[in-house]
Amino acid sequence: MSQHLRIATTSHALPTRRAFRCLLPALLACIATANALAGTLDDQLEKIIQRSRLQLCNLGVVVMDASTGQVLASNDPDDSFIPASNMKLFTSGAALASLGPDFAFETLLELHEPEHDDQGNITGTRLVVRGSGDPAFADPELLEMMNLGIEDLVTTWVNAAKDAGVTSIDELIVDARIFDDELVHPTWPVEQLNKWYCAEVSGLNVYTNVIRLFTSPNAPSEPPTVVMEPDAPWFRLNNRAVSVNRGQQTAWAARQHGTNIVTLYGDVRWAAEPIRVTIHDTPDFFGQLLADRLRRAGVQVKQVRAATAGDQLAPGRVLHVVRTPIDVVLKRCNTDSHNLYAECLLKRLGHDLTGTPGSWKNGAAAMRMIIPPKLSESAANAVIVADGSGMSRSNRVTPRAIAEWLKALADDPTLVDPFTDSLATPGDGTLERRFGDTQLVTELHAKSGYLTGVSSLSGYLVEPNTGQRVIFSILINNRPSNVPGRWIQDFWEEIVTMADDYLAQQTGATLAGVRER
Repeated sequence: MSQHLRIATTSHALPTRRAFRCLLPALLACIATANALAGTLDDQLEKIIQRSRLQLCNLGVVVMDASTGQVLASNDPDDSFIPASNMKLFTSGAALASLGPDFAFETLLELHEPEHDDQGNITGTRLVVRGSGDPAFADPELLEMMNLGIEDLVTTWVNAAKDAGVTSIDELIVDARIFDDELVHPTWPVEQLNKWYCAEVSGLNVYTNVIRLFTSPNAPSEPPTVVMEPDAPWFRLNNRAVSVNRGQQTAWAARQHGTNIVTLYGDVRWAAEPIRVTIHDTPDFFGQLLADRLRRAGVQVKQVRAATAGDQLAPGRVLHVVRTPIDVVLKRCNTDSHNLYAECLLKRLGHDLTGTPGSWKNGAAAMRMIIPPKLSESAANAVIVADGSGMSRSNRVTPRAIAEWLKALADDPTLVDPFTDSLATPGDGTLERRFGDTQLVTELHAKSGYLTGVSSLSGYLVEPNTGQRVIFSILINNRPSNVPGRWIQDFWEEIVTMADDYLAQQTGATLAGVRER
């Protein structure tokens, strides 16, 4: 028997070896071709940099073959850069990997009937709004996609309470304790905290934590008409703007730090896009909003307050749930580059890791646990996490770290599709006006980023038929103020086109009539 097996094995081995000898030249030729193409890409990148007019900037570039991890072209790949919103690639990817593709945020409206507390006292009827850190709760853009507004959502909750037989509420409690009370990151610019992209981050977020002011002119020199959304009669608005019938539309608004006192300034010539101003203490804001609408509907509300550390709020009877799947959150985070979404993902990671209120500190610690095992040691050591969105200038990454992270996500069959789908494509989100005239053979999925003096673009080029992809990361720091954005866009487009050409050659992909090759 053993001799028969040896003979059979030997007789089958000889053709295999011959076949390998026949295939070996072809395999070596493929490897040589790939290496030659990689060398060509390095040369091409050097020429792109030389003609870019960005020599005064710090330029970090990595172009990587996603299947092999081979770096095809690079410039200062291991230098440390401020990533701006490219930080969201780490935050969103870590959240997807840790929370899972099936995760969803849930915001609950609960009814707590009268009961005896620990001291033997009878508590009154309570409505509890229990937050989960959902950044999408009552997001006006998401509501508009469903032909709804915030009043529709609040009315649904009011009706849920009335349908449960509630006519009087002793306490309306908003429980946002899933996150800590540090609402803005200490390194964010104080002068921008009234801007939507620096909105407070809470365990109960509402309407992306902004109000919208819709203005329309009256007679010249008269104050314009202002409509606030959501309608919040308790919100203090000082209207110092004036109506004009000539000149520019210059209306803008500012909120006094630590308060909800908002002042409208400037000239209003016509009805324009709403002015967004951040809200202070969104749990209290939503509590007051819900209480106001309950009272309008005939339900008595005696007290509105936030849950405190001493509150023991066991789960109550759930009257309504607003559920947001993680793919919706990732899309707003990466395609639209919404900072609030990234920060909520970071804090939620911290909460789930520690079982304590999510914070920037424990969220960053969670990131430091999730990311390094996916990267080389040098790349992992280069990642410094300050916040989740990239608004902080204290974040640091390298182009190689981003490329390796994108490869790790692409290598995971459970993560690659939801993560790739969350990124912007030409004509969509932050790439709405990018790459419109750049005719690519493969599909572009990318994340852009901007801060003063900082521009970044990283992502994938994907051949749709084979799934093969090239990874790229382009980080630009110390951009002089006199360098126009068009130069940055041209630089991005040349590198992306170069990578697109490489992938098309590797896969044999073509797009007739698009670009002569």
